[in-house]
Amino acid sequence: MDRMVETKVAIVTGGAGGIGKSTVRRLLDSGHAVFVIDANQDALDALKAEFAAAADRLDVCRADVTDELQVVDAVKRADNRFGSLYALVHIAGGAGPKRARDIEEFELKDWSHVIDLNLTSAFLAARAVVPLLRRQRRGRIVLFSSIIADGEKGPLTTVTGRLPYATAKAALLGFTSQLAKDLAEWGVTVNALMPGLILGEQGTRIRDRFDRLQPQERAALLAGYPAGKPGSGDDVAAVVDFLLSDSAGFISGVALPIDGAYR
Repeated sequence: MDRMVETKVAIVTGGAGGIGKSTVRRLLDSGHAVFVIDANQDALDALKAEFAAAADRLDVCRADVTDELQVVDAVKRADNRFGSLYALVHIAGGAGPKRARDIEEFELKDWSHVIDLNLTSAFLAARAVVPLLRRQRRGRIVLFSSIIADGEKGPLTTVTGRLPYATAKAALLGFTSQLAKDLAEWGVTVNALMPGLILGEQGTRIRDRFDRLQPQERAALLAGYPAGKPGSGDDVAAVVDFLLSDSAGFISGVALPIDGAYR
């Protein structure tokens, strides 16, 4: 296992689908060991099967990222499996099952679910990994906000609970900025990505929502993108890989849109 001592280890939450799977593929290709945390056991099993050739550098764990004890246990399992943790890539999140636009339509439980899924989960994951990164005096944390952090006009599209989702993703930017300052002296960078419309493979959540839109709704959504097309999971994964690289060691506290000049 000498090879593993020299390999940079990354935890990827939400790594079993969409952007997550593209990120896992990219990090494996660039030589990382990857520990995937996801709530979908079937998707985790499929991920392990797809990347069976890299089984010595890939492991998975089913966990609810909003549950403190499950997050702590998953990070301990990653440390026991690979050791020398180098990075947290926190992709897990979502706009929740309730499709609503007006504030009156949201009950407190709907609001809390989306806030916890995006913001509280980032806090729990970061809190669990930071002691390990401090111990090594180096590391990377990449969090996922969204261009929806700035709000979105018009009818609902692929984002279901838009109001709590925008709120959580905006709050993540403040969390990123402060945590980056707090951890800089320890050699740990913290950055946030702000993807626009990113379509994964057929069967992934956002792709399914996009495909269900009426043709005129799709056209209106894509009209905001100068290229006239959405991004791919590979577009995002390439940025994650760069931020984990040695070349990105002086980049921290950044909120980086990946949206093809949408903003």
